[in-house]
Order: sequence, then structure tokens, then C-alpha cells
Amino acid sequence: MNPEELRKDGVEELEVLRRMVLAWKEDYLRSAPSEGAGEYLCGDFSYEIEEYVYPYLRRMCVTEHIDQAQASEFLDFCYRQVHELRDYLKEVEESPS
Repeated sequence: MNPEELRKDGVEELEVLRRMVLAWKEDYLRSAPSEGAGEYLCGDFSYEIEEYVYPYLRRMCVTEHIDQAQASEFLDFCYRQVHELRDYLKEVEESPS
């Protein structure tokens, strides 16, 4: 495969990963307890990113499907999703029942 094809495949794979991370976030949002106390969900979500996404991105960099800037940008996206989940959980906890 030439470098251009590798990069194209990398961009497509990042889009698949993006949809997967968003699906994980939606699942965590649905799992949030209505009475609050769901902080553990952020830890679980972060763990999934560290355990499954990070090594995959690293491998994509090694194989030159993506560059370091793309990997960093994607990890920023992932952790923004964790922060959005955290913000939602705080709202749930602070809202009157």
C-alpha cells in the first residue's frame, strides 16, 4: 500500500472509532442514575478509551495510517466526550428531584 492509501484508510478508521466512542458515551448517558452518584461512569469511560482506543491509535501511528497530530486530535475528542459525560452527571446530581 502506498502512503496515500494508508492515510486514506487511517482517516476512514478514525471515523469508525469516532462513531464507536460516541456510541459508548450514549450508552453511559443512558446508564446514568437519575438520582445522581454516577461519577464512576466517567472513570469507566476513560478506562475504555485508555484500554482500547489509545493502543489502537498508537498502532495506527506506527503503521503510518495516521500521524501524531491526528492521534492527539482524536484523543482530545475522546476526552471531550468524557468531560461532556461528567458535565451531564453533575447536572443530574444538582437538579432537584
